[in-house]
Amino acid sequence: MVYLLQFCGLSDPIQLFYLDQGRTSAEAGPVFGGFRPFQLDHLLDWSLDIARGRRWDGEAIQRTVVDTWLERADLIRQWQLRLRDEPADQLVVAGLGTQRDWEQRCEQLLRC
Repeated sequence: MVYLLQFCGLSDPIQLFYLDQGRTSAEAGPVFGGFRPFQLDHLLDWSLDIARGRRWDGEAIQRTVVDTWLERADLIRQWQLRLRDEPADQLVVAGLGTQRDWEQRCEQLLRC
């Protein structure tokens, strides 16, 4: 199975809550998390928790997170620097899901 990790931007916790509530069920759509500080170990811990909850392949999730982190190192560094200048309640938001989860999310957004 292919997993996709996307970095969505900065948000406050209440907007992150609303974003995550947009899923149609506990098992459908990508899962969103907020991070401050924005570090690889926190992202790995979160993603592995998600993998266990959804019965996803933990090793594949871990590879996806590490590969995405390395591929987007410059972008991640920008998010980390920008986060320093933001109010304390701001978080970097990431979304994790299968290709189908992301397709469902996009279809849902288009229906609104």
